[in-house]
Formats: sequence, structure tokens, C-alpha cells
Amino acid sequence: MKITVFGTDQRFEYAARTLTGCGFSAARYAPGAPLAPLLLLPLPASRDGATVTGFPDVSLADLLAAKPALILGGNLSGAFISGARRAGIAVRDYMNVEEFVLKNACLTAQAALGILLSDSPAAPRENPTAILGFGRIGKFLCRGLLSLGCPVTVFARDPKERTMATLIGARSADTVSLAEPGALRGFRTLVNTVPARLLSKEAAADLPAGSLLLELASGDGNLPAPGNGVIYRRENGLPGRTFPESAGIALGETARDLIREVFPDGARKT
Repeated sequence: MKITVFGTDQRFEYAARTLTGCGFSAARYAPGAPLAPLLLLPLPASRDGATVTGFPDVSLADLLAAKPALILGGNLSGAFISGARRAGIAVRDYMNVEEFVLKNACLTAQAALGILLSDSPAAPRENPTAILGFGRIGKFLCRGLLSLGCPVTVFARDPKERTMATLIGARSADTVSLAEPGALRGFRTLVNTVPARLLSKEAAADLPAGSLLLELASGDGNLPAPGNGVIYRRENGLPGRTFPESAGIALGETARDLIREVFPDGARKT
């Protein structure tokens, strides 16, 4: 089976190598080259809903017109999935594979931990840290920080998540408390893992000068500019930039499993 692999960062090179090692014929996309019957798209597959991420000259409509046997992508839109199915094309979103999502979250948390350790002038024990959200990334990051003796407070909406945070050694608070004056006073680091705006401009202003605000999840404009000498870092897509080999292997193995799910006997000539 031949596979065309899209993606601009090094993780997709490792994904292609992994697929080749699994017996597939995987090659990176090259302008002008014919597309293979199987396509592996980036994460997200498209940012503008019209073209492939990182490839402004490759439209999603052209991919569907090429009639591949299978399209794999990350965070595929409902409209694209419907269009592919109407065209008789099998389509799978690898971000619906929990094993892959967990691996990606773990790599994100490990990369974020590296940023926190390198950017803070204080050792973890003297670096009180607030984590917004306690999903997969928040859990991995919290455990890593606690293992280093860092005082961690988790802000989460779900009481079960707050209980879990407390049981593993962190403090916890409801996200609604972020609206209270001084909610973030005393923290030297704040990490957002929630793809929504939870932080008001007033709350961000409570962070002391020299503290670090690390954005891992929300889109542009979801966090207010902190000001007051606070260091702001927006670090989306950490796995592919920080650990491209591990991220690429995880993606390649997931793509392999999805291909085998669609073509269990390998009999279809692709």
C-alpha cells in the first residue's frame, strides 16, 4: 500500500519511516507528484477549512477529487468527513483514537515541563504553579511537577477532577474562583491546558512581575495579555517540535492500525 504523508515538521518524516518499517510504501508529499491511494494529513488537517495545513496550494477539494481509498487526518471537520463519504472515500480521524491522544498529551506535558524548568529562575519547590484544567495534559503535567516537589494548584470545573487532583497531592479550586480578586496572587507560574478563555484580564493582572504564563491549548485571543512584566509563551504543537521522533512514531503506529482496520485483509490493491 502506498501512502502520501503531508505535514511540514520532522514528526511526519518519522511517521513515514514508521509506516515504511511496517511494510507500507510511505513518501512525503512533493508538489507535482501523483498522490498515493492512502493519504496521511497533518494535525489539524486544515486551519482554514479549505487547504491542507502547511500546504496552501493543496486544497481539500482537490484531495477529494483525487478519489483516494483512505484519508487519515487530525481534527477533521464534519463537512470534510461528509464530503469524503459522499465521494466513496474511507476517512478516519486519528484524534479519535484514545491511545494516540494519550501519547500526544503525555509528550505535550513533558515538553511543557521542560519549558517550566528552563524558564523559571527558581527551583520547583520555590515555584508555586497553577494549572488551568485537569484533562489529559493537566494530569500528566501535574504529576510531573509534584514529583519534583513543586507546589501545584489545579483549577477545574468538575468536582471529581478536583478531588483527583487533591488525592495525588495537589491543591484544587473551582474555575469560578478565578473571577475572585487575588485568585492568582502568589503563583509564579500559570499553565493553561483548556481550549477556552477562563482567565480575565483582571485575574491575569494578579500574576507578579517575572512570573510565567504558559499557553498550551487555547486559540488566539483566548488569554488576555498579562502585562506587568509577566512572561507570556504560547506553545501549541509541542510534541512535533520538541519530540518529533516520539511523536512521529506514535502517529505512524496509529496510522498503521487505522489502515489495517479499514483494510483488514490487505486484499484491496492500493
